[in-house]
Amino acid sequence: MSSFVQRLTLFLHRDLWKPTTGKWRKVWMGALKRLYLTIRLFLREGLAYRASALTYSSLLSLVPILAIIFAVAKGFGLAAFTEEWIRSNVVAKPEIIDTLVGFVQSYLNHTQGGIFLGFGLLMLLYTLFSLTDSIESAFNEIWQVEQPRSLFRMVTDYTAVFFLLPIFIVVTSGLTYFIYSAADEWLPNVMLLRPTVLFLLKFLPYLVMVLFFTCLFAFMPNTHVKLRSALLAGTLTGVLFQLLQIGYLHSQVWLTSYNAIYGSFAALPLFLLMCQIAWMLTLFGGALAYVDQNLHSFYYGQESVRLSRVDHDCLCVQLAAAVCRQFAASRPPLSARQLATQEKVHLRVVTDILGELSQAGVLLKIPETENNRETTYLPAGDIHRLTPATLLETLDRRGTSLPLTEESPWRAFRSLRKSLFSGLYADTPLHELPKKE
Repeated sequence: MSSFVQRLTLFLHRDLWKPTTGKWRKVWMGALKRLYLTIRLFLREGLAYRASALTYSSLLSLVPILAIIFAVAKGFGLAAFTEEWIRSNVVAKPEIIDTLVGFVQSYLNHTQGGIFLGFGLLMLLYTLFSLTDSIESAFNEIWQVEQPRSLFRMVTDYTAVFFLLPIFIVVTSGLTYFIYSAADEWLPNVMLLRPTVLFLLKFLPYLVMVLFFTCLFAFMPNTHVKLRSALLAGTLTGVLFQLLQIGYLHSQVWLTSYNAIYGSFAALPLFLLMCQIAWMLTLFGGALAYVDQNLHSFYYGQESVRLSRVDHDCLCVQLAAAVCRQFAASRPPLSARQLATQEKVHLRVVTDILGELSQAGVLLKIPETENNRETTYLPAGDIHRLTPATLLETLDRRGTSLPLTEESPWRAFRSLRKSLFSGLYADTPLHELPKKE
């Protein structure tokens, strides 16, 4: 067992990251890399605890969300289809669905009576925005996004989600019903044509869930997500989510003793458990999308590196010089991802150092815009005055300075340290430094 653990550790930390040949071997090794890194990211960021918080927020928002969905469906005349879609796609026992539908009908009746136009409306908006903001915060943590959406973008984007999600559910439920009816009535029963088509239609719910999760992974993080990465994560998450529902339905046979103990109350903890697992799958898919898009930034599987002081200072000079060169050449500012690719430095290291330089006032962080979905960086001052010496002195001044007396031996040490910066490149601006070979 000890020998097996040693070989496995050696494989995960060294052999897995070596260049390989062969088409299928590359595919399998790439899949193992993504799976290994995603599991590590999931455990390191504590996403299981995030899933618990999202489960709580989901319970608060479940009835208002369903009320909006039913209201939109009723306007399209598809309320019955939508209810059937919810019954077949929500992971819960029939007792839970019946209770939720009853709550929704009562909610809509009271809303039409004008009771919830004041405080109730505010509570509705609060629960919906709170849930969406919690989801965005979880995805931003996965993607290392420090800047959340602005208040204006939160209102516009979240409002669009609240209206588009019910329309998506209504349209997909109506379209699914129409396709099933058309295939059952119009397809001729010629040899295997009709049975084959009806068999393929069983995979339609999988396609719907894949589309839903792909849109979620691409839209929710406040950064640019490649469609390929979102589709990969959405496909895996959508399939696992459908399998979760199938497993939940078949597990009812094994839970007879549990139901005998808790009775009708057993439906609630089981629903909470399934909701927790569903959110864990969702956050795992978000981590997979991040890993797939940034796989090239991992060095032998290491996402974060404990830099020595000399390497830290050198990278600060290197990245600040790259930003200043871009500005001096009148080229568009670079993002952390672009700088990591250009300078061949790990993305997490680049992100941490750029954040430190921004807080020190060396660089200026430019929030994302409609044309550029990534945060970019510009010099915060005159590039002709920004030298390696001034940069390192600025970093040394960060934090709280201790009161030093004239007799303190550390004053002489500080003077000596400052004189070290007055040597090579002391008067050379960063944008004139030679590029890294």
